Amino acid sequence: MKPTAKQKVLASFFNALAHPRRQMIFQVLRDSGRAGMPYYRLQTRTGLTRATLSFHLRKMGEGRILHRKIKGSETWYSLNTAPFSLFNPPA
Repeated sequence: MKPTAKQKVLASFFNALAHPRRQMIFQVLRDSGRAGMPYYRLQTRTGLTRATLSFHLRKMGEGRILHRKIKGSETWYSLNTAPFSLFNPPA
C-alpha cells in the first residue's frame, strides 16, 4: 500500500513543524494575521540569527506552510492555510 497524496501533504506539513523554533515561527506568523510580516520583523520577533531563520523558513516552505511575497525590497511571510483544510473531512 502506498501513501495517498493527502497523507504525503500531511507528513510534509508535520515535518515542517517538527522543530520548536519552527513552531515558534508558526505562532508568530499566526499572531500577525493574514498580512504576515516582513523578514526583518520576523527576525526581530523571534530573536533568531539570519542563518537560523532562513534555514527554518526554508524547511517550512518545503512543508508548504508559508506564503512568501516580495513587496518592494522586502520579503513578507504569512501562513498558508490550505493544508489545514486536510484536517476537516468532507461533509
